[in-house]
Amino acid sequence: QDIFSLSGMPDVTCVSRLDLPTSGVLVIALGSRRSMSANYVFAQFAGRLAMKTYHCLCSGHGLSSIGSKAVRTAPLSIVTANDASRACVSTVGGLEACTLLQVKACYHLTGPDHMQDGIFTFVEARPITGRTHQIRVHLASLGRPLVSDVAYNSQAFAAD
Repeated sequence: QDIFSLSGMPDVTCVSRLDLPTSGVLVIALGSRRSMSANYVFAQFAGRLAMKTYHCLCSGHGLSSIGSKAVRTAPLSIVTANDASRACVSTVGGLEACTLLQVKACYHLTGPDHMQDGIFTFVEARPITGRTHQIRVHLASLGRPLVSDVAYNSQAFAAD
């Protein structure tokens, strides 16, 4: 928001957020946090009327055949240790979390620079709930963590 005020542009409000290592589009509203436009867009997210779709490259074989769909429901909790927070699947005290998944493609890559098995799955994920790190944790709990996710994938590629 500081960049916009320095440039002479009107106030904007960030309505959604992305996890730090995630790329994508941020939804913003024209006006301050209390503006009618910001409240309208916040209400769309709060009422789960905004549909979000994420495209994920995962480590390992496909969860199922290409085109197959699945619903991952697993409660999530936030655990803090050594000044770092992390989400995990937790049956005790976890909050409901639901993600729709669809396998879009599978890739088999060969060569010395690739992960151990060189097999990747391209998945479309649509969170129904909006928990912290939900898609990342759900995919990791299925044994298909995001390729570059250093928090939830022990074999993540190093940063370029």
